[in-house]
Formats: sequence, C-alpha cells, structure tokens
Amino acid sequence: MSGTHLAALAAGALSYCLYFHHGEHHLRIALYIQILAATLISMVVFFQHQSHLDFLAALTQAASIEGSFLSGFYATTLFYRLFLHPLNAFPGPFGCKITSLFLPIIYRHNDGFRQLQTLHDQHGPFVRLRPDYLSIAHPKAVSAIYGPGSKCTKAPWYDLTQPMVSLQTLRNKKAHDERRRVWSAAFGDKALRGYEQRLRGYRNELMAHFSAQAADEQPVNVTKWFNLYNFDFMGDLAFGKSFNMLETSEDHWAIQLLKEALVPLGFAFPTWFFRLLMSLPVVSRDWWRLIDFCAQRMDDRMKTSVEIPDITSVLVAPLKGQQPTAQQRQLLRGDAQLIVVAGSDTTATTLAAAVYQLAQHPEQVQRLREELAPFMTDPSGEVLHEKISHLPHLNAIINETLRLHPPVAASLQRKTPPEGITIDGVYIPGNMTVMCPQNVLGRSHAAYERPTEFLPERWYLTPEMVKEKSAFAPFSAGPYGCIGKPLALLNVRTTLARLVTTFDFGYAPGEDGTAFEGMAKDSFTMGFGDLQILFRKRSGSLGVKWD
Repeated sequence: MSGTHLAALAAGALSYCLYFHHGEHHLRIALYIQILAATLISMVVFFQHQSHLDFLAALTQAASIEGSFLSGFYATTLFYRLFLHPLNAFPGPFGCKITSLFLPIIYRHNDGFRQLQTLHDQHGPFVRLRPDYLSIAHPKAVSAIYGPGSKCTKAPWYDLTQPMVSLQTLRNKKAHDERRRVWSAAFGDKALRGYEQRLRGYRNELMAHFSAQAADEQPVNVTKWFNLYNFDFMGDLAFGKSFNMLETSEDHWAIQLLKEALVPLGFAFPTWFFRLLMSLPVVSRDWWRLIDFCAQRMDDRMKTSVEIPDITSVLVAPLKGQQPTAQQRQLLRGDAQLIVVAGSDTTATTLAAAVYQLAQHPEQVQRLREELAPFMTDPSGEVLHEKISHLPHLNAIINETLRLHPPVAASLQRKTPPEGITIDGVYIPGNMTVMCPQNVLGRSHAAYERPTEFLPERWYLTPEMVKEKSAFAPFSAGPYGCIGKPLALLNVRTTLARLVTTFDFGYAPGEDGTAFEGMAKDSFTMGFGDLQILFRKRSGSLGVKWD
C-alpha cells in the first residue's frame, strides 16, 4: 500500500473520530455524496493531466484512494460500535449492533409491530434496534421518555420531510410550543362543536351505505369504509372540501399516493437513507406530486371563506392580510398533510378495530347499548358528544381497543438528553434514540393483568388489572402529545354510539377475523387487513339479536 493510500486510510479514520462521531449528519447525506463524487472526478482529472494516465487508469487510481478513505472510515466505525459503543450492554440482533441498515431487513414485510413483539419476547424490555437506537417496552419508560417532565426531545426521524415541516415534525422546542399554541385554538370546545356539525353529514353518508348493504344482506368491508369516511371528513377540515370518497366508493388519487408514500416508513430505514432516496427524482416523483396537491389545495382554501370554521381557519388566521413567506408555506403544507394523515388513518383504524373486537364480544355490545339508551332519543339516531363523553363503558371499550390495537404501534422516537436518563435503575446514555412500542406495552404482563384479552371493565370496574396506568399512551403524552385527541375521541364515541344503536352486526359468512390482524401493515400508522361485517337494521330492542 502506497503512502497516498495510507494517508487516505488515516484520513477516513480521523474523519469519523473528529467529525462524524459527533452531532447529527442526516440532513447532509446528499452533500457528502456530492463531495465524494467531486473528489473522485477531481482526482481522475489530476491523474490524467499530471501523471499522464489514460481515463481508465486514472479512474482506477482515484477509486482505490477513495476506497482507502472509506475503508478507514468504516473500519473505525465498526470498531467503535463493536467494542466502545455505550449501548453495547443492551441485547438485540447482532446485525443491529453494527449497522442501521439491518433493521429494515427485519422489517422487510412491513410488519414492524409484529417483529418488535418477537424481539422483546426474545431479549426482554430493552432491545437494541440500531447502533444508537433502543426500543424500551418497560411500563415506567413512557413517562420517562414522553411525559411532561421528560427532557427527551424529538429524534432525527422527524427531519424526514425537511424543509417541509409541521406541528408534528418541528424538533425545536420553542418553535413547536409556538406552533402548538396556534393549533390549540382549533381544538377548543367551540371549535369541536363546529366540527361535530360537519361530521354528522359524513356519518349520515356512511350509515346510509351500511343500511343499503344491510337491506341487500351484503357484507361491508369496514376497514375500507371507515377509511373513506374519515379521509372525507378530515379533507373537509383541512381544505374546506371533501375528497368525495364516500360518494365514489374508492380512494381519491391523492389519498392513494399518500398511502403509498407512507409505505417506506414501515421499513424503518435510517433517516439519512430515507432522505437519500427522496433526493432521487425517480423515487420521489409521486411524493412531490402529493406535496404539490396539498400546496394547491391549501392555496385554494386560503382564498376562500367558510361559514363553519375549520382547522385551516385557525392555522391561517395569523397570516390574515399578508402573503406567507416560503417558510410559512412549507409549514402550512406540512400541517395540511398532518391533518389528513393523523386525523384520518388513526381514527379509521380505531373504529375498525373496535368493530373487530365488538363482533367477537356481543355481551360488550349489549352493555354499551344499555349505557347509551337514555341518551339516544333523537329520531335521527344522532347524539351530542357532550352527552356521552363521560360514559364509562363507552370510554372503556375505546381504551381497550387502543390498548390492543394502537394506531401508531411503534414509531414515536425521542432523543435522550446529553446527561442520559434512568428507567427503573437502568441508565440510558445521552444523545441516543429511544422509543416505547405501544403495541408491545399494551400486551405486556408487566403493565396489565390478562393482557391479551379484550376486557373493557379493567378501565373502571377492576382498575387493579391496569398495573401501570402511565404505560397507556396511544396518543403519546407530554408536550408532544397528539393535539387532535379531543377530535379523535369525539369522532370515535359518536360514530360507535350511532353504529351499535342502529345495527346488529357480526362477521359475514366466510369471515373469521384472522386477516384483520394477520394482514396488518405498519407504515408509521397501522393499516389493518380487510374485515367483512354483515349489518342488520335493529328493530329498537336493546338486546343483541344475532342468529
């Protein structure tokens, strides 16, 4: 090996020790590749002119020098991760110890929630998923990582869509707090009453479809129809107009693009790799088409006024009378996308999961109907949310559904503070990525008695069955908790109330429910398999009259 190659090898090792070992670099990955490419080209030109080598010889010489640099870099990285890394004491697959690209191999079937359960069953509550990333399925970890007093911040994962940002992806705490104050006005009691009025129209469409199918004794794929229902509603709240998916019985092209864009998130690629993919036009074409759609819809919405305020009314209020800056436009685009995704996918999966469980437990349906009966007096079948929001069994059914089927099973990553954190006597070093998988915690014997059983009573009649209440955080917790939780619960409560008092329901012939969980995919938000339900209009009795 020549002196030049040795120098390149040493330079690669030093670049890791002095630069790449410190701080975050995921936002510069495209720049680093450009520098490597420019360096390679420069060396080729140099060797052609100074050493009088032909192109192929010059390229070979330049590539060998750059290869020496990269060898020094990766050898040093590997040595550190194998012998010096502060997370080496934590168990996990060996491949996860040495590279952040091993986890996507484990998640290759888009079933990260299922793979995480297996990993925790094998290794215990602390599992190393990447060299600097821990999954922690310990009941006390939720408050330590997400709670109001936590010093953890949002991890690099939230930079995936930079420069487009949203309330969800803002990592700077001050900027997040300022934006959250703007958003908070969109979820006050007055605003929610307006949204409830909008929601009824879409629910009437949904119930009309269920009634028509019931009259024809035809099954309904509730997974699909709850998605159509919620995307239409949230499209209205985001852009002032529906996607008309209930009317067409199929996904709007932009929603189909959105669903496809979320699929790569399920492979758990490291942030730098995901951003590298997004820098390639052939890969990101559909993504930018979706962004342009959101931008156009947001621009159209800003030019119109609405009688009943929507969420966008609140978000654009600070800009009244002025043109938004480029940065403000990026924020509005991101927030529009957040409204649609967070408000639609999560609520739709919760409703589908609730029906999945209730179809298996008719005794829970009967108890719920008896609880709702005094309040369901309107001939339309509707009820004001404020009249039923306090009902213990209704809320218990929702909590139990969210415990067993959290819409976001395992994706909320946080970065530990420089001084690290301690969870039940276990020290987690600083500047590491951590996450509490709600799907694993929801089925943990450490957090719940009889954790795999659907027992809503645990939430109000037998509270001793919930061993660590803080472990239950389907909407996250603390300063970064889901700001749309009141709207989501309003939707789920009122829709379930209308559904169970209007219909008897059960699995359609040939449906056994196995595909619902068996075909589930985890792409940040959960996507459950088809669930064919047969509805039958009720005659008014409180009993369940299913044959």
